Amino acid sequence: MADRAARSPGVLARADLAHRTAVARGRRDWTPDLLTAPALVVMALVMGFPLLYLGYMSLHRWSLIGFAPPAFIGIGNFAALIGDERFTNSVIRTLYFTGLGLASNLPIGLGIALLLDQRFPTRNLLRALLILPMVATPAAMGLVWVVMLDPSLGIVRYLFKLVGVMAPPLWLSSPAWVVPTLVGVDAWMWTPMVALICMAGLAALPGEPFEAARVDGANAWQRFRFITFPLLAPTLLVAAMLRVMDLLKVIDIVYVMTGGGPGHASETINLYNYLVALSYDRIGYGSAVALVLFALVLVCTLALIRLRRATI
Repeated sequence: MADRAARSPGVLARADLAHRTAVARGRRDWTPDLLTAPALVVMALVMGFPLLYLGYMSLHRWSLIGFAPPAFIGIGNFAALIGDERFTNSVIRTLYFTGLGLASNLPIGLGIALLLDQRFPTRNLLRALLILPMVATPAAMGLVWVVMLDPSLGIVRYLFKLVGVMAPPLWLSSPAWVVPTLVGVDAWMWTPMVALICMAGLAALPGEPFEAARVDGANAWQRFRFITFPLLAPTLLVAAMLRVMDLLKVIDIVYVMTGGGPGHASETINLYNYLVALSYDRIGYGSAVALVLFALVLVCTLALIRLRRATI
């Protein structure tokens, strides 16, 4: 009975009136905060505890081999990072990888979205095929590309021979080509996601500005430059933010295709973190590397969020 009374229209109306009265009097209504508090507490535990424990491990010399307890060394692991040339190179290489990835993903994804936004007979089929590269796992796709790029038996070498290039680059064995090649594989898998985000943004754009521009005689390039691109900029920044987070943390295709080689020419910060912590058994040092990676992702993400707010 009490349950039924609580759901009755009269009780709900009185609750709504009390809420409106509290707001009108300038008092803080804590109802939304109380309703979201359980979810916020769970998120804080799920996300906060691992981060705090990671910070705790980074302050110790920690090994999983043997029975020696962790030794507290303060900021010793972070001080060691400053003089670690391999770590510094991995950070620079990760930023290079991220820059190349954004420079390829965003323009190509936007171009695909603009193309598939037009009306033609096979548009829906192409939209369906667009998601195929994202279906398989990156590790599996990495192995497929290793075979395709093989300098002896790969189909890529065969295609280059067909157009007269008898000695194509050693894509995964050349220090100069390995990172751009990995970026190309990553773009093949994840540019469709950027295109899907852009297509959603294009579908949400109002039609009136485009109709007015056509009446005023604006051509296709002018409509894109002065109407489509400015209106789509917040959506593009969302796509950029998602891709930056993924590109900075990349490890799967790098580990499968090159293992960080040749030498350390394709070793990203996340791969270096994995090798240091789990292969070299330096858990504390690896935790320090992980915190630096977390800070790098956080700073880049917050910068893009601030930039997006400025465009709205």
